[in-house]
Amino acid sequence: MTFPIILKKYFRLFFDIQEDRIRFAEEYVEDLHRQARLLHYPGSIIGTFVWLGFALDTDRKLHPEFPELFYFRIGLSLLSSFFLIAIAIDKFVGTKLRGKGLEWAYILFLYLLNVTAFFTGRIADDPNYVSGLQIVVMSMVFMPFPRKALILLYSLSIFSFLIAVLLYHPNLSTDQASYSMQNLAISYLLAFFSGFIVERYRFSNFVGHFKILEKNREISENMEQIQGLKEKQDGDYFLTSLLLDPLIAKKTENGPIQINFALNQFKKFSFREKEYELGGDYLSAYDLTLQDKKFKAFINGDAMGKSIQGAGGALVLGAVYNSVIIRSRMDPDSANRSPERWLKDCFTDLQKVFETFDGSMLVSAVLGLVEEDTGTLYYLNIEHPWLVLYRDGKASFIDPETHFFKLGVQGISGQVFVKLFQMKPGDKIFCGSDGKDDLVLGENFEGKRKINEDETEFLRRVEVAKGDLSEIEELLLKFGNFSDDYSLLSIEFTKEVSRPIHLDRFLRAKKAALSKDFVGALTIYETNDGKNDFSSEELKLLARLLDKTGNLSKALQKAVQALNLDPADHELLLYTSLLSKRNYSQNKDLFLLKKSEELGERFRLRFPDHIKNLIHLSDVYRLQGNLNRASFLIERAGELDPENERVKEFKDLLRS
Repeated sequence: MTFPIILKKYFRLFFDIQEDRIRFAEEYVEDLHRQARLLHYPGSIIGTFVWLGFALDTDRKLHPEFPELFYFRIGLSLLSSFFLIAIAIDKFVGTKLRGKGLEWAYILFLYLLNVTAFFTGRIADDPNYVSGLQIVVMSMVFMPFPRKALILLYSLSIFSFLIAVLLYHPNLSTDQASYSMQNLAISYLLAFFSGFIVERYRFSNFVGHFKILEKNREISENMEQIQGLKEKQDGDYFLTSLLLDPLIAKKTENGPIQINFALNQFKKFSFREKEYELGGDYLSAYDLTLQDKKFKAFINGDAMGKSIQGAGGALVLGAVYNSVIIRSRMDPDSANRSPERWLKDCFTDLQKVFETFDGSMLVSAVLGLVEEDTGTLYYLNIEHPWLVLYRDGKASFIDPETHFFKLGVQGISGQVFVKLFQMKPGDKIFCGSDGKDDLVLGENFEGKRKINEDETEFLRRVEVAKGDLSEIEELLLKFGNFSDDYSLLSIEFTKEVSRPIHLDRFLRAKKAALSKDFVGALTIYETNDGKNDFSSEELKLLARLLDKTGNLSKALQKAVQALNLDPADHELLLYTSLLSKRNYSQNKDLFLLKKSEELGERFRLRFPDHIKNLIHLSDVYRLQGNLNRASFLIERAGELDPENERVKEFKDLLRS
């Protein structure tokens, strides 16, 4: 290291020149001005009166040979009085006669320190006056002066003292004078270093306080930015909730099917002093007519993700589902579809839309239709929690299986399974998201949440609440806290059975049929045929009897009537489809072939891998000239049962 560099290093170290002093130089001076302004008023009052006693009495007694002392003393009083007047003018007029703050202190101490040093130097042999200079020297330590000012003012006062000593030659040869000079030198030395220490402490406090203020200001700015972002986010939340709200249909017409809803989204937010909620759960129900039959169409979905992401999925789900409902109401072709076909088409439309998001938006859901007259439930469970049946005070799961992946999962080309469940009068079916099961039970010793993993807990709450929707939610919240969006939909069937079976008549006819007396069995019903008061079981029996006696047309009529009363009878559905094809073989009416096709396809949507139905449907399409469809179905049957003789025969028939 070169000498200038070493010198610069020790100079910076001695004067404590650091980055903070350079960085906060202006701010530090402003703070010193502020501290000095606080001393203006009390300091000016003290300066006005502090030397008057010496000027008017003491100095004359001790040093009558030095009359100039009076003017030095009075000068301080006059200067301080001027500052008091300046303070008053500044206060009432609004001027800045006294400066920013330090100017007053500089002027006052420049006068006080140098005048005291000068007249003390003249009478330096008087230890009383030397002690007075010591007091003034030490008092400046506590003034809010920067280090440069301390060095300059002390240097000037020492210079003034020495000039006076040189000019007036006081007697400093005595032991008393020597003692006083040593004390004065010590006072200057202590004042100099004490001033440095106090100033350094003052600067450290300032920097610490300033950094805190700066950090607080930075935090405030960040908080303002965060608040601004939150307001924008809440605006986005609000807009999304506005878009989602009209897609949630919660009112349907009164009838034998009653549907109720409970929706409690986990994300709560405020916008324009109102409370709103947002989440990924979606539910809706509509009145729908398919093939001249009244249905309640419903959906309960749970979109992947929290808050805005989940709400985006729910918004897409609601928009697509509502478009399907509108199309079904306005398009005659859509309204003429069977409930099984309608559910399949709805599932396909939803899947195609969610596939476009490339796996970033997945949704579990239950799609369903409930026929109002019969209470037959048609549904698809798309990786959603199982449906719950509440019957006779007991709650249980319906079909605890899942046949589908979530909506939006790509590369899935499986069969569509439409499930059916026949409701009885007084039954309630509950469909809800996993929010009803994933309850927070508490925290373990590590602070991690304990989540309920027992799905049967919900069954117990349903039983205790006796199927009441609001009571169920209250009981769940007593058991734990929601950790996710909560949605629950209840479907109640209230219609009474209007066509009870005539047991005596039915048993006599069945006994005759078992004895191969089909004509005799039909005779039992001939007297009541015109009343049309048969139950579904009796209509099924009549269809079989008429079929055995060769009256296929009337047998088909009874089978269709039975199917209308009991749509959930899978065997009857297949039988009616086969019967329609056999009727076609007699009178070649293409309507019967179309009827057979529709019923066969409905059965296939319930049981995609039923071999007998696949062969039957393939034959129906062959008779209609649709050989491609016929070949596809028989090939599928061959994959399922390669050794089936009927499949092989039908393949040969198609080739020929």
